[in-house]
Amino acid sequence: MIVYTFRAAILLAACLFSGCVFYQRYPLAPGRFTKIDKSHLSFYLLDAAHPRTRAWYLSETDFRQDQVTAFLTKMDEPDAAEAFVVHNRRDARFSRDEVLLFARPRFVMALADTITLTIPYAELEKVEVYEVNAGKSVGVSLLTILTPIVLLGVLSEY
Repeated sequence: MIVYTFRAAILLAACLFSGCVFYQRYPLAPGRFTKIDKSHLSFYLLDAAHPRTRAWYLSETDFRQDQVTAFLTKMDEPDAAEAFVVHNRRDARFSRDEVLLFARPRFVMALADTITLTIPYAELEKVEVYEVNAGKSVGVSLLTILTPIVLLGVLSEY
């Protein structure tokens, strides 16, 4: 009887293990732009002081060693908030292909709604991207697998 319960617990833990993936926003060095595959990424330029309201979508991007040239299209406030704010793990998973470039407010103030522009990396305060949080994902997965095993070990003593 305990063998069947143990197998059921392992199967249940394996099912839970497959769904435990967490994402987190990490800083990205602008020097990596020339080395990463940009074909499936979306780039957004955000005002570092007001990221929820002032954002531009970057298309036709060309990354160089110290600057990026792109066609910028201003986003309306709901779209800007959607690009910046992540409410839950599902949103984070869907945002994993988005790169957020936070520009200095004085640089962003002079931007038009649509423009082709060269942005020096010196004008960027930070760059962030959503990636898998390996520590949390592995930790929670191991906890989900080990909890039924430890529980069965404790229960089998009685």
